[in-house]
Amino acid sequence: MIRTDCPPLSGERLERTAGRLGAFTAALVTSLCMLSAASPASGQSYVRPPCIATKPPTFVDALQPLWYRRFWTGECKDLPGLQCRRGKPYWNDVVRTLTARAAAGKRVEVAARACGLGRQIGFEWTLPRAERRIDTQDLKALNAQLEKAPDVMAGLTAVETRIRAKVRR
Repeated sequence: MIRTDCPPLSGERLERTAGRLGAFTAALVTSLCMLSAASPASGQSYVRPPCIATKPPTFVDALQPLWYRRFWTGECKDLPGLQCRRGKPYWNDVVRTLTARAAAGKRVEVAARACGLGRQIGFEWTLPRAERRIDTQDLKALNAQLEKAPDVMAGLTAVETRIRAKVRR
């Protein structure tokens, strides 16, 4: 994974850095910064506002962080092509839709609840098949429940209740 948030070392900044470190070292620092992502989920730059990327959960295998990213973005990058279908629904979009549907005075609360729900659902859905308690059919049903709820807050409450029951099993 290549990072794009590294400070550029060009022009005057490169000259200053090269003067202190040497040109080779400056170039090496820039290269290492760009390649320094520990895993596809490090930093969770794919989690979009209003959700705040938190410390990634402890994943149980190498595929889980890739599927977790799929859950949030809808992208299948680095996932087996025959197993992954890109596109909607994905949680960044669900949060954006729910927040937009909410009454102006409730948007902050809706966003916070939807983001927390996304972290929980996403982690459960990405567990290995034998351990997971939320599967793709559940995701579709939960999304439909949120879309059809005339009141966003009531829809979130219903989905939260459903998730608690599934995760406790």
